[in-house]
Amino acid sequence: MLPRPVFVGLSRFRWLILPCLAPLVLLAAEPVARKRVALVIDDGPDLRQNTAMLALLAREHVRVTFSYIGKNVVAHPALAQAAATAGHEIINHSFTHPHLKPMSDADIAREAADTTAEIEQAIGRKPAWFWSPYLEHDDRVDAAVRRATGLDHFPFTKFHFIGSLDWEAPTTPEKYFQLSTTGIVDGTVILMHEWPAVTLAKLPDVIAELKKQGVEFVTFSDLAKPAAR
Repeated sequence: MLPRPVFVGLSRFRWLILPCLAPLVLLAAEPVARKRVALVIDDGPDLRQNTAMLALLAREHVRVTFSYIGKNVVAHPALAQAAATAGHEIINHSFTHPHLKPMSDADIAREAADTTAEIEQAIGRKPAWFWSPYLEHDDRVDAAVRRATGLDHFPFTKFHFIGSLDWEAPTTPEKYFQLSTTGIVDGTVILMHEWPAVTLAKLPDVIAELKKQGVEFVTFSDLAKPAAR
């Protein structure tokens, strides 16, 4: 009677182990479905919580995308540099966090260009994407930003988008956790912010739960790449 085969998970594949008297035989059985998630953390760098958040992400070996406001980078360039040095992706979230749609092309361009310049000065490279305040943008806004900076708006509508609602005062830690860990699929973007106390307090639990679900934490640029076959 042959020994029962055993399935084990290694890398992105499940492997079939055939126990026998001969040397161990491994047969690739089937790929394990990827579940890539990009956490985007808005409105930094924030002096109150940035250092603690970076320490948390380092302990958990999680890379995220930080969307930085230009005036905050001016105030705290060392925090922006620390995030970039830690391997996180830095993107442009405008200079003053305005509603861009009512603004002129010139003012939109200034918001984007000034932020790009400050981020580049702080971390030594340009931000990877533009990420509009309130996610309010249209073709005109995108074109003005692109002319001024060469940056594209991250195409979040192509992915499964989740708002954690951490920016709303009524959002409890339990609600934040539930929103951030439910309905996760491959190619999920989860929006959070750097300044709310609930985010820093509950993020360890969110990360732990997402890891249990088999999540692969990636940046915006990782997510935008064609999926490996």
